[in-house]
Amino acid sequence: MSCHYAKRMLLPAVFVAACAITLGTFFLPQRTLLTRSVRRTKAAPDLILRWRTPMAAVANRPCAFSGGWIVSDRKGGVTALSTTGKVLWQNAFSNQLFDAGAVVVSNLAIVASQDGQVFALRVDGGATAWTYVTPYRFQQVPLIGNIGAEPVLWLVSQADGQLICLRCRDGLLIWQGDATNRCDGEPTVWQGRVAYGNCDGAVYVFDVANGHLKGSVSVGDEDQMAGGVLAMADGRLVVGTRRGNLAVVHAEQLTLDAVISVSQGEMFVTPVQISNDVFAAGTPEGDVVFCRIGHGTLKVIGRVALGAAVDQLVTSRGVLYALSGGSVCMLADAESPVVRVSLGDDVRGLSVGENGILTCVADQAVVCIAGGTQ
Repeated sequence: MSCHYAKRMLLPAVFVAACAITLGTFFLPQRTLLTRSVRRTKAAPDLILRWRTPMAAVANRPCAFSGGWIVSDRKGGVTALSTTGKVLWQNAFSNQLFDAGAVVVSNLAIVASQDGQVFALRVDGGATAWTYVTPYRFQQVPLIGNIGAEPVLWLVSQADGQLICLRCRDGLLIWQGDATNRCDGEPTVWQGRVAYGNCDGAVYVFDVANGHLKGSVSVGDEDQMAGGVLAMADGRLVVGTRRGNLAVVHAEQLTLDAVISVSQGEMFVTPVQISNDVFAAGTPEGDVVFCRIGHGTLKVIGRVALGAAVDQLVTSRGVLYALSGGSVCMLADAESPVVRVSLGDDVRGLSVGENGILTCVADQAVVCIAGGTQ
């Protein structure tokens, strides 16, 4: 049975203290929960809309590069915007649909299409450097990293979870993994492994160097996963499930360490790490939920109500940002309220660039937001 669900990054150690202030719960008894609603006061710092650049087609999450932002779109276009939102160059690929954003590595912007083609463009002008054609369907941003000293990228086939690894400089196929099952979720790469959760209700772990399956961990038959996986600093993985659960998987031991229910809906927003043992997740009911991982335990230690479904979470310079109800919300500290800037009806693809500048897509435009720590 198909399970294509709606798809709704580590902080420095100095953020641990800031998190304690923000949540107001780290040094309180475990049973104490923080519940806070969105509000504004004159003392609250502002989030400022710097610029808005309309796009010719529905755009995907912007990707930062040294000159600004690379933006792919649903009609096969790739556009480079400057740090001020000016169009630097554009390229287009006929009969292609990009359902995910680009990545930038070694002065190349790389995008993958629903039709299974991978394109590398030079960031200094947009010329096509290479193209690789596959029989797969790609709907997630490619992962980038290294095998030895060689920059590579990993992509996952939506239909069957098959992974492929390409050399970044020329698109050479390095390896091709075995299929598992449909994978609508975003994979993660860390410490020599690639992992994702799929429609089996299991988390699969692979070797980045050769694609060999290291093993899988079942969360539950009804716990299908269509969101991204958070890799904590200690190697444990956190993933949300269809049944509203959050699960912790030990990637080295291939064990299910803990499961906790936090929502009545699908938990498909990729969690983000706050400190060594604390992470945040977003719910369809509109809460940002803060959880602490212990030895075989997982506990909710705080909730912040944003008033609308949480679609994405990102962190920048010790501050947590959320997309919720067409707005970007900033969770700074207990002395300031949650601050928001409303951007439109269709808001998604929040991304952090140099100096902590934020961009996202709002009603077929790329917008740039500053404030808080900028």
